[in-house]
Amino acid sequence: MWAALFIAVAVSGVYAEVSPDPDGTAGIARGRVDIEAPPAVVWNVILDCKRARRMAPNVHSCKVLDRAADGSWDLREMVVAPPLVPKVRSVFRSQYEPLKRISFKCAGGDVKVCEGEWRLTALPSGGTRVAYTNRAASPYPAIPASLTRDAMKNDMLRALKALRKESMAAARE
Repeated sequence: MWAALFIAVAVSGVYAEVSPDPDGTAGIARGRVDIEAPPAVVWNVILDCKRARRMAPNVHSCKVLDRAADGSWDLREMVVAPPLVPKVRSVFRSQYEPLKRISFKCAGGDVKVCEGEWRLTALPSGGTRVAYTNRAASPYPAIPASLTRDAMKNDMLRALKALRKESMAAARE
């Protein structure tokens, strides 16, 4: 039964897998992509709210609500407008280990379960390997968990491909 619920795919050099959370309330998404851009460029692209809509088409808005003076954390609000369902507002706090790791956790909004991280690893080629993990639960209890996990997988594939595209464009600027 577990294998039937597990979704993994590799498309165009992007790997994504989504599995049920052990407690059954959420899905766990893991993704990975290698990008031909240095970690500093990829880091800045991930943090750039102006690029959020290009990286995830359902993003309606992204803004930083608060941040540490030393840049070690920030609090962000993101509004997502998926097709056929109401908009979702999420507020999350991110902790930063510059050029290496971004960990995040829900701090308000409609999404009650979300936590994860971005890990950046410099590659010998000068590029960056990005690993992404997210444990999240849908704010729509009427939608079956299997559909939510499938949407998570598809969204992650699109976002990681877009991250690669945006980072490579930024590296050329």
